[in-house]
This record gives sequence, structure tokens and C-alpha cells, in this order.
Amino acid sequence: MDLPLPLIEEVLAGLPLRSLLAVAAASKGLRSLVASPSFATLHSRFAFAASPWFFFFGFNLLLPHRSQAFAFDPVSFSWLRLPLSPFPPHNSSSLSSSHSSLYALSGPMQTHLCIAPSPMKQNWQIIEAPMRIARRNPLVGIFYHDPCKLDVASIVVAGGVDHDDKDEEDELAVEEYNAEKGEWERGEAMPEALRGKSVVAAMAGGRWYVGDRGGGVVCCRGEGGTWVEGKVEKGREVREWEWVGSEVAGLLAVAACEGGRVKVYRMEEEGGRMREVAEMPADMRQLFQEEGEEGEAQVVRVRCCAGGGNLLYVYSDSPFKEYAACACEMAIDGGTSRWYRLPPMPAPLHRFDRVSCLSASVPLPSCINS
Repeated sequence: MDLPLPLIEEVLAGLPLRSLLAVAAASKGLRSLVASPSFATLHSRFAFAASPWFFFFGFNLLLPHRSQAFAFDPVSFSWLRLPLSPFPPHNSSSLSSSHSSLYALSGPMQTHLCIAPSPMKQNWQIIEAPMRIARRNPLVGIFYHDPCKLDVASIVVAGGVDHDDKDEEDELAVEEYNAEKGEWERGEAMPEALRGKSVVAAMAGGRWYVGDRGGGVVCCRGEGGTWVEGKVEKGREVREWEWVGSEVAGLLAVAACEGGRVKVYRMEEEGGRMREVAEMPADMRQLFQEEGEEGEAQVVRVRCCAGGGNLLYVYSDSPFKEYAACACEMAIDGGTSRWYRLPPMPAPLHRFDRVSCLSASVPLPSCINS
């Protein structure tokens, strides 16, 4: 007996993404159903659909065929091996990630930006209009009209100015790409408080933040491209912190503290106060311990990223640590946060010259086409 289509859709919509990929591969009819916009809307209503995945990209610059990519699905608690899409001509040392996208610089003067909005498909796009300023390893923020459709609205690029360019030596320079106009425009420079600092960018709540790793300055780029400079109180035990943006938790700071401790702070919307929400367990810190500088005890070095939901991923980009990774399920409104280690990535796992990781929710349309 044939089941009514609405019932079939309701049943399939309750399946996690990994299962839906298998369903879509079963027949053309099921693929067409699963790829429809109405089904994507139905599937997005389930809570697990917003669980952010962790994406790992390892690049071997000398032997590109040994580069690898993996995606971790927190619902099935398993890794998915991803095919790497062909790269456009680019400067390999500029490969990096911004929030939920990959990007790289290209062109003789590194004034062309290449972006891959979908970490699943890695469909690279080359922004044809050149940036006005030559840059090396800039901060990049990508904004979308519709995040589910990955429809780019604008791109902000800051810092990383190439000081070999005699016409432009302002390390705080900012420019913004308007997708509708197809051109770059100069924007208001980053605040002077960030000059000479080691900075990191984060996206949270539709806002773009740039913060100082070693100090207590975090600046927000608001509507109209104006900057708002903020001061945050840095605890005495905090050596440095990395700013991370979360769609649910807002702006976070993962702090490397004295004694090898790792703590997670959340910035309160009112007053800019930093509130501790989690601390990495001692046994998990051992995954990230490395030898310090000469005469210095072992230190914990971590990288981190966050996307949708309340998951924060912490990882090592060192082959000597086997690219270890763990996750923190944050209790944002009180309670105890839960930490767990991610399983090892599928073998064989190669060693890489450059590692780029990101976390993002995976909308159904981004991995299934009709």
C-alpha cells in the first residue's frame, strides 16, 4: 500500500543528515523529494538539524594529493571523509577559514579573494574585482543574505596589509566587497587600540568582532561600517585568549591560563563583562600539552571554533598531537558544561603543512542538489 507523500516527508524529515544522504542516494525519486525546498524547511525544524559539524582540512603543499578533508557529525558521533574540490590558482600560504567558510588570496599582488562558502561542497568562487590593497593573511568576514542558501551579501577584509606595498602601510586598513555592486570600497579603519596587536576575528549574532589575543580589547564593526571599541577585564591568570563567535552563545573567549588550565568565557551583552561558562578537564588538557619555550614548563596550546548550537570545538593543529580534538557542550544559562573527546579521524591520516578548521551547521540544500 502506497503511503501518502506528506507522511513520507514527515518520517524522512526526522532523520539526521547522514541518514538523509543515504536516502537521497537510493533513487532519483527520493533524491528529488529530499532536495525540494519544502522538505528542507520541514527538516530544519528538528533540533538536531542545527547541531554544528566540525570540519578539518589538512593541506600538503608539496604533495597536494596527500591533502585530506573530514567532517565530524555530532549526532552520529562519526567522521565523514570529504572529497577535496579543485582549488583555483591561489597563494597556498593564505589558505584559511572564516567562521563557516574557506578563503584564500590569489593574483600576482594577492589582491583577489577566493571563497568557498560551503565546507561540504567547497565550490570555490573567485571575486573578480581586485581589492584595493595588497594583503597577506588578512582577517575576513563573510555576510549572507540567506545563510541557508549561502547567498553572499558582503565581505569585509581587515588587516594583513602587505608592507612591501609602498603606497599603503596602514595595518588597520579595512575594505568591504558589495556583492550587488561587484566592487570593493574602503571602510573605516580598525581602532588604534588594535595597532601592533596579534588579533583574531569572530562572527556572532550577525556582528563581526576583532579582538586582541593578549589583552583586553575587543572591537565590534556595526551597521554602516563603524567600529565600537570595548574594554574587557582580563583575569590575572589568563595568559592569552582566542575570540570565537557562536550563533547561540554569542561572543566567547577561550583562555589559556596559568598552570595549563583552559577556560571558556562568554561576554555578557550588558556591560561587556566576561563570565566563565566552562573549564577543560585535566585529563583532556593532556591531549594538547606541548613543550614550552626554553626554561618554560609544558604549556597547553589549543585552537578553537564554534558555529550554531551550543557546541564549541577545541583542536590541535600539530601532527605530534595527532590533530587531537574535543568538544564542549556549553551550559550557557547555568549548569555544568559537558566535555568529550572526538574519535580519531579515519585512517590513514597524513601529516600536513597547513591545517584549517571550522564549525558550521549544515543546511540540507548545501549537500543535496535536485
